[in-house]
Amino acid sequence: MKIKHIILSAFVSSIFWTQSHAQSVDDAITFSREDNGGSARMKGMGNPQTALGGDISSINGNPAGLGFFSRSDMSITFDYLGNKNKTSYQGMNSNSKKDNFGVDQAGVVFHFPTSAYRSNSGWMNFNVGISYNKTQNFNNRLTYEGVNNQTTIVNALSDIMSGDFGADFAQSNIVEQFGDSKKGYFPLAKETADKKQYNDIITRGNRSKTAIAFGSNYNNKFYIGATLGITSFRYEKSTQFIENGWTKSRDEILVDNPNSDYADPTKPGYKYTEASYELFDNQAQVTEGSGVDFKLGMIYKPTTDWNIGLTINTPTWTTVKDDSQAYTDVHFYDNDSAKDPFEVYESKNYPGQLDYNMTTPWKFGLGLSKFFSRGLLTADMEYVTYNTMRYSSANYSGGGSYDNINKDIKNLYKNAVNFRIGGEFLFTNILSGRAGFNYFGNPYKDGIKDENYSGSLGLGVKLTNSLYMDLAVVHQVNSYNQTAYTIAEDFWKAPSPVASIDHKRTSGILTLGAKF
Repeated sequence: MKIKHIILSAFVSSIFWTQSHAQSVDDAITFSREDNGGSARMKGMGNPQTALGGDISSINGNPAGLGFFSRSDMSITFDYLGNKNKTSYQGMNSNSKKDNFGVDQAGVVFHFPTSAYRSNSGWMNFNVGISYNKTQNFNNRLTYEGVNNQTTIVNALSDIMSGDFGADFAQSNIVEQFGDSKKGYFPLAKETADKKQYNDIITRGNRSKTAIAFGSNYNNKFYIGATLGITSFRYEKSTQFIENGWTKSRDEILVDNPNSDYADPTKPGYKYTEASYELFDNQAQVTEGSGVDFKLGMIYKPTTDWNIGLTINTPTWTTVKDDSQAYTDVHFYDNDSAKDPFEVYESKNYPGQLDYNMTTPWKFGLGLSKFFSRGLLTADMEYVTYNTMRYSSANYSGGGSYDNINKDIKNLYKNAVNFRIGGEFLFTNILSGRAGFNYFGNPYKDGIKDENYSGSLGLGVKLTNSLYMDLAVVHQVNSYNQTAYTIAEDFWKAPSPVASIDHKRTSGILTLGAKF
């Protein structure tokens, strides 16, 4: 009997919230790892924006860079994103991919010179920028499969046997109460036999920021600016975990419950003994949010060929609405070649809705740029306080039920440093070339794997005195581990199964702009 590769849903319904809050810990990092929106010029150089100005990316990078504009400017940036995932799970390798095209950035900077502009003394301009930036792209598809002979997803479902779900799933004929009822429930699925497992995860949506920024130039030496950002996002996640295996024998069931009806040949439940089964665990999530943040930036020129930049970015204070649903189906077969099940269990659909507040990390940036006659080199470091991420109740009544989640965030995450370096070389007065590298610091404690870096190349073309075009290609690699499902490891004396994932994202970026 083949595992049915049916694409359905994914996330934890509110009925499981208190038991499965680790998913919310994961969401905290998902919604906090945004990138500064950038033009193709900046992306081609690796997106180091802290110590550079004169590019529309300054609106979200370092708003002090707006002070470098001596003309008004407008541009739009398009992005083609290709996702490829290579996974390893229980000794088997899998591949999946998903592509996406959209507008990555659009904005305008208005140049307002002051009366001091002609004398090159004092406050020389007061420039204003407005932009839309896509700071996260959630579109991806991840699949993995393998043969597990240590645990079953029924272990995880047994761990959350409480409330309405517990009463419902107890009728599934795939779990039973221990002989000692204080221990809860145990799987009738055979843990130590080979089980085919397949996980299909689809995510959609993006996070975007609309920003208004102000920047000014004092004596061509000191630049200062500030940005007000309004963030909104929509995140959809759908998963289906499928498991195909066998139920336990009579003797194996008696070990956990000597009085089991499933081990009694005279009882109806005996037909579920040593039966083939196929389990579908379906979960779905739609999360929407909006928030606000502020950024202060400064750039100082100790000499004409050096820039030193500094940025301080507050957390994004976000209100979030989460709608979810979850249900589990089990099909029982007489043997593994049977086409039709002799019994089908379908759980109720468990919808849930949560409204809460989320606070993302603080970010501090420090950058340095060196200019040459035909180009520049620039680098910056960004310090991100991931362990300050917090959840709170939507009615602002304090942490409440989120206290445990916030403790887990503090225990799981650490502060991290991101590093960016890049350069630009003018081949002619019309054509320029760029290259860059990014390293994203690991936000996890305790040696949890999360390697994340990217390289980029770019070209710039000055079409006329007013029109320009920039191209860039960015290739990002993120290697990490994902738990397929989480079990009480001390109780079951077995580890939660883990998939190893190499996620590669290749972006083709085009910016078209005009100065006026």
